[in-house]
Amino acid sequence: MFKLKFTIAFILLSTKLFSQDILKLEEVTNIVLQNNFSIKIIQNQQRIAENEFTRGNAGYLPLITAGGQASNTYFFYNQQKRFLRNKAGTGDSTTISNYNGTTNTNESANITMNWTLFNGFGMMATYKRLEEMRAIGQENTKVTIENTIAQAQSAYFNVIQQSKKVFTFQNALEISKERLKLAENKYKVGSGAKQDYLSAQVDYNTDSSALIAQNQLVSISKTNLNLILNWPANTLFKTEDTIIVNQNINIDELKNAVTNQNPNLLVAQRNKNVAYLSLKELQAQRFPLIYAFTGLNQNFSKLRASTFPNGASGLGLNYGISATMTIFNGNSLNRQIQNAKISEQNYQYQYESLKQQLLADLENNFLQYKNSIALMALEKNSLTIARQNVVLALQRNKTGIATSLETRDAQRNAVATESRMIDATYNAKIAEVELMRLSSRILKDK
Repeated sequence: MFKLKFTIAFILLSTKLFSQDILKLEEVTNIVLQNNFSIKIIQNQQRIAENEFTRGNAGYLPLITAGGQASNTYFFYNQQKRFLRNKAGTGDSTTISNYNGTTNTNESANITMNWTLFNGFGMMATYKRLEEMRAIGQENTKVTIENTIAQAQSAYFNVIQQSKKVFTFQNALEISKERLKLAENKYKVGSGAKQDYLSAQVDYNTDSSALIAQNQLVSISKTNLNLILNWPANTLFKTEDTIIVNQNINIDELKNAVTNQNPNLLVAQRNKNVAYLSLKELQAQRFPLIYAFTGLNQNFSKLRASTFPNGASGLGLNYGISATMTIFNGNSLNRQIQNAKISEQNYQYQYESLKQQLLADLENNFLQYKNSIALMALEKNSLTIARQNVVLALQRNKTGIATSLETRDAQRNAVATESRMIDATYNAKIAEVELMRLSSRILKDK
C-alpha cells in the first residue's frame, strides 16, 4: 500500500513537473522517496530483518523430517554338504546347491519430529533479539531516508544559491557594460583617458568570465541534484527562486527531540538491547535442554530365490522425552558470557558517546543557524547601501566627478555584499535542514 501510494504520487508528480517545468521542494522529497537507490537498498535490508522475525527462527516450532531408502542386492548363492563315512561302513555323501540370480530387496521410510520444550528460556531471548533486529532495520531505514532527504534538500537549496549568484553577476556585467560604453564615449570625444577605456574593457571581460564560471556552478549543482533524484544527469528543470528560512526554531525542543526521536540514537539503544539478549542466550546454555521426539518407521525386505523365497515387513512408532546438559566444556561458556557482558557495556558507552556527539552537533548547527540569520539581516542592510553607492558612483562618473576606479570599487562592493547575503541565507537554511535532521523532524515539518 505504501509503495502503491508513492507510485501514484510519482506519476502525478511527473506529469505536473513537466507541464510547469518548476521543481518544488515538496516534490524533491517525494521523488527521492520513490527513486533513490540508497533508500531502495535499505528498505530491502529491512524486509530481510522482518522475514527473520519468526517463532520458527527462534526455535519455538518443532523440526519435522522425512526420509526413505530403497536398495537391491544381487548375489550368487552356493551351498555344499559332505557326509563322512560312519562305523556301519556307509560311504561318503556330498551335496552341492547353486542359487543363481538371487535378489534381496530392502525398503524403508520414516518421519521424525523433534520439539524443544525447554532450553533455559533461550528461545524467549532469541525471539526478543530478532524483534530488536527488526526494529533496528526499521530505524536504519529511517536514518537513510532522513539523511537522503537532507542531502537532497541541501542540493536543492544549493541550486537556488548558485542561480541567485548568476543574477548578481549578470547585474554586475550590465554595470560594467554601461561603464565600458561611457568610457568609450569619453575617450572618443577626448574627455576621457585611454587608460580608463582599457580598464573598463578589462573589467567587462572579467565580469563576463565570472558569469560563465557561475553558470557552470549552476550546471554542476543541478547535476548533483539529478544524481540524488536518480534522474539523467542532463535533465533540465527550474527551481523556486527564493530560500525561506524559519527564524523561530527553539533549541530546547530540538534537544528533547534528539534525545527521544533521533533514529541513530534509537539504533544505538537497540544495539545495547541486542547485546543484553545475546548474553541471555548464552546464559540459557547453563540450563538443561529438554525436547520431545517421536518417529514413525516402516521397513520391508524380500529375498527372491528359486527355492525358498521369503520376505518381512514392519511398522514401528517411537516417542519419548530427552534431556541433555553440559557439565563442563573447558570454561568456554563462562568465557563467552564474560565477553558478552563486556560487549554489552561497550554498547552502553557507544550510546552515551553518540548522545553527546548528537547534542554537540545540535549546538554547533544552532549556533551557525543564529549567526547566519544575523548575517542575513546585516548583509541585507549593507546591500541596500552598496546598491545606492553604485548608482551614485555611476552618476558621478558620468559628470566627471568620480573616477572609473571609484566606480569599479563601488561595483565590487555591491557584488561582494550581495554574494555574502546569498551565502548567509543558504548557510542559515542548511543549518536549519541539519537541525531538522538531527531532531528527526525533517519529514514531519514538510
